[in-house]
Amino acid sequence: MTFKMERRSFVIGSAMLGAALSFPAALNATEIEVEQLKPGQWLWYPERAPEGPVVVLVSLSDQLAFVYRNGVRIGVTTVSSGKSGYGTPVGVFTVLTKEKLHRSHKYNNAPMPDSQFFFGGCALHAGGLPGYPSSHGCVHLPRDFADRLFQVTHHGTPVIVTNERSGVGSLSHSGLVLSETDLKQVEKMTGNIVGKGLPTDKKGANSDAFSVLISGADSRLYALLNGKLVREDPIAIKDSRWPLGSHAYVLKGHNAANNSYDWLAIGLGSGHESRVDQQKELSVTTRLKLSNDTYNFIAKHIHPGSTLFLTDLAAHPSTRSGVDFAILRDDGSFK
Repeated sequence: MTFKMERRSFVIGSAMLGAALSFPAALNATEIEVEQLKPGQWLWYPERAPEGPVVVLVSLSDQLAFVYRNGVRIGVTTVSSGKSGYGTPVGVFTVLTKEKLHRSHKYNNAPMPDSQFFFGGCALHAGGLPGYPSSHGCVHLPRDFADRLFQVTHHGTPVIVTNERSGVGSLSHSGLVLSETDLKQVEKMTGNIVGKGLPTDKKGANSDAFSVLISGADSRLYALLNGKLVREDPIAIKDSRWPLGSHAYVLKGHNAANNSYDWLAIGLGSGHESRVDQQKELSVTTRLKLSNDTYNFIAKHIHPGSTLFLTDLAAHPSTRSGVDFAILRDDGSFK
């Protein structure tokens, strides 16, 4: 197994920096730190990773959103999240509903361009960016950035909202990252994954978005297809007296060169993009023991872009909701 961090600096280009105000041409070739972005500014470099699963990470404390494709950061933008009394939900979600021009049913038919809904009426969409939380729970994006993001997300794109910045690293594992497996199980999963692409935004072949939630409190595994609970199985956790913590993984795909699987490991609420602990992310998965039936079910449905989430929280309607397309909602543990 190998571990590789992807962390790139960004350089402002004339076509890549969005802003509420115009900027002098001299700024076009100037390096800028993410922290220096002003309200309405954004950076976008899709050529750095032309294909692969997309992950959106929203940091409420920073009022920033980071976009990764295939483990490489391709964009970052300033945002405006929910104001006091309308807080944006914190947790791990997936995008299963997208509308190019949605109008709010609750707030005077207000336009919500490039809406990508991730929890009830909460969506990523173009909106006002005053430099502080100002929405009714949605995550407002600059107009041009919202349009670009809308074009690259896929059915089941993870949207991870934390109170602190999260890191992303790449892991390579010989089998399903959730557990140690025998050769026959690995071959079965390989046979099901090879040839699959990312789920599409429309119904059709391979359009079903598959996610897995493992709750340490319940000692159970929950499988969700298009945001709906389709299977619930008991699992065993080695050294169960020790917490699992919160961990998210996204499958990049099967690596035919060494017959392994490439994953994104996301350090939830780590406070910094580079803080993804290799040993921590790998060791927690080896504590999980799944039955062959459970493993085979996952192997049948898993695809590039699938999200696996481990948590110590109980999975009950207040945290997990198929109706709202949420893998997990958490108001406290992600810092």
